[in-house]
Amino acid sequence: MSDRGDLPPPASPLARALWNFSSLWFIVPQGTGIIAVILNRLKYQFNGLTTLATIVWIYTIVQLGSFLILYLLRTFLYPRHVLQQLRNNSAETSCLCCISIAFTSILQIAVFRYGDTAGLAIYIMWWVNTGMAIVACTVIPFIHLKMQQSGTRHMQADMLMPFLAALTSAAGGGVICRLARISPRLQVPGIIVSYLEVGAGLALVAAYDAIILYQYFGRPSQSADTVYQDMIMCGPCGQASVALQVLGEAVEAGSFAAYDRGQILTANAAGPFAFISYFTGLLVWGYGVFWWFFAILTICHTLHTQPGGWKQSRFTMSVWSVVFPWGTFTNAAVGFGRLMDSPAFDVFSTALLLLLVFIWVIIQILTLKGIVTGRVLGLDHGWRKRCDERRPAAIKEA
Repeated sequence: MSDRGDLPPPASPLARALWNFSSLWFIVPQGTGIIAVILNRLKYQFNGLTTLATIVWIYTIVQLGSFLILYLLRTFLYPRHVLQQLRNNSAETSCLCCISIAFTSILQIAVFRYGDTAGLAIYIMWWVNTGMAIVACTVIPFIHLKMQQSGTRHMQADMLMPFLAALTSAAGGGVICRLARISPRLQVPGIIVSYLEVGAGLALVAAYDAIILYQYFGRPSQSADTVYQDMIMCGPCGQASVALQVLGEAVEAGSFAAYDRGQILTANAAGPFAFISYFTGLLVWGYGVFWWFFAILTICHTLHTQPGGWKQSRFTMSVWSVVFPWGTFTNAAVGFGRLMDSPAFDVFSTALLLLLVFIWVIIQILTLKGIVTGRVLGLDHGWRKRCDERRPAAIKEA
């Protein structure tokens, strides 16, 4: 079997669209889900916002379910092609963890809505999802480093996605342990595992960040198609900050005091434990501020200096890389507004959310347009023209 991913695509447009339906599509429900989470946590609530958040939540479930079915169908029909992509394309491998990330957002909204009545069921689903996140955090980097070809490309920001899955799982664990009606005997294991996920994810993100930042000194200018990935760099910082905030709240709410065992899981340790979590979360969010500004400047600079300027920009699915990291950065600001009772953070997070919703709506429209024309699914000549209809002309030109 070839390892270069050069298997011929099917001739039928519909089959080719499924052939090209990569795991990159899972960043769509991932980005939609974080908006639903922020809408539920925002300081400035108004009539109808809860309904809007519920609609976005349901939309996330529909997106994730539909894309899972399509991806599984693609895997069943074209297993060799999918395997080649997973072995040779780091983005294809990395974006698989977006399934776990999107599902965590769905669970967080579920605990906002049904934590009093279905807390135990949500808690069990979180453990299943946490298992997926841990597998992603360990197996996907192994594939990147040991199984995929090395030395042929620079390390890209998409390689941070597996660690982002672990940090997102930790944030979901903190929210569930804080809001779901479950006993301290169930809360404490979830909190401890979530802290372990933060430790693993944050340390690995720091190591990868150092490599990526070093490569910027010797890397040529980025293309407009890949520059949007730079926003991923601030995603783990925002999500780690959110995780530390909500885990600190869960500890302070009395889970350690009710458990009351050992030297750490006690009422006396709960206060310092929570304070350290809040303070560390603030430091990590400050690191994310740098990457957020850096990504915005890099994207604007690349689009402005490319041949033809802004007018030559074209839409690709990589633009979705902006949404979720921006959302985690915003969600952390929302949390600090509540923890500090700070109007500055409240206003700033609201402004970030408004910009994020505007970006999300524009990208949604462009995605739907790309689906109608077929371009985002690799159908450059539309849905009606078969692949074999173009082969004679291609052979003649050759």
